[in-house]
Amino acid sequence: MTLRPIALRRSWMFVPGLDARAQLAGLDGGADALVADLEEFTRPEDRPAARLRIVALMRECRERRVVAAVRINKLDADGLADLDGVMPGAPDAIFLPHAESAAQIAALDAAITAREQALGLPAGRTEIIPTLESALGLVRAYDILTASPRVSACLLAAEDLSASLGAERAPDGLELHAVRARFLVDCTAAGCLPIDCPFNFRDAQALEADLRWARRLGLKSKCATFPEQVSQIHAVFTPQPDDVARARELVGRREADLAAGQPSPVDPPLYNTARRLLARHAEFEQWANAAQGVHA
Repeated sequence: MTLRPIALRRSWMFVPGLDARAQLAGLDGGADALVADLEEFTRPEDRPAARLRIVALMRECRERRVVAAVRINKLDADGLADLDGVMPGAPDAIFLPHAESAAQIAALDAAITAREQALGLPAGRTEIIPTLESALGLVRAYDILTASPRVSACLLAAEDLSASLGAERAPDGLELHAVRARFLVDCTAAGCLPIDCPFNFRDAQALEADLRWARRLGLKSKCATFPEQVSQIHAVFTPQPDDVARARELVGRREADLAAGQPSPVDPPLYNTARRLLARHAEFEQWANAAQGVHA
C-alpha cells in the first residue's frame, strides 16, 4: 500500500478498540485515517481483547487504503501493554494521550523502536502523534513535537483541554479559537500536521461554520467522532472544482496583467491564497494518480 501523505490526511476517525460494528461504520464513512482507541473508548477490562481485535483491524484498514492508527494509554498506565498487543498489526501511527513533556515522546520512541526490531518491522516506520490535552501540554508544544523524528502530526483535544482551561463549551467553538490558532503556529513551526480538535456536537450547520473558520485560519485536518462528519470535513478541506476554477482565473488574470506591465485588479493576498489552493489541489491530483497507478 502507498500510504497517504501526512499533508493529505484530512480526517481522523476515532472508533472504540473492541466494537467491530463501530469500526466498520468508521471505515464505511470514508475517513483518510482510522484511529482505534484503547484509552477513553475502551474499558480497562476489555483492553486485552481489544488489542487482538485491533491487529485484525489494521489489516482491514490497509485493504481499504486507510491510514491505520491506534491511541494507546499513557506509558505509565497500560501503554506498554497496548504496544505489545497492537504492534504485531503494524499500525501506521501511535497516538499518545495527555502529552506534557518531551521525555514522554522519547520514551514512546524507544518503546516503539524495540518492538519494531523484535517484530522485524522497518525501522522508523511507525509515526507518533501526541495529543495535547492540558495547558501544560500546550505551552510545551514545540518541545513535545520536536522530541522525536517519528512525530508526524499532533492532535488538539477538546473536552479535557476545555476542562483544564475552565472553558465553557458551545457549538460555535469560540472558547477554543485562540488555543487552536496557537496550536497551528506551534505545529507549523515544528513541521508537523496540526489535527484540529473534534467537534463533539451533532449539529451539521455548526460543524460547517467551524470547519470554514478552521480552513480560513490555515487548518487542513480534523478529528472526527461521528462517521457522518467525515464527508463534511473532506468537502471543506479539499479544493472543490468551483474553487479551483476561480483560483485559476485569479492567478491567470494577475499574471497576465503583470506580464503586460499594467496594474492588476487582483490584490496580492487574493493571488497568494489562490496559488496555495492550486498547489494543494495539485497535491491531491498527484496522490490520486499515484494511488491509482499502484492499484491498477
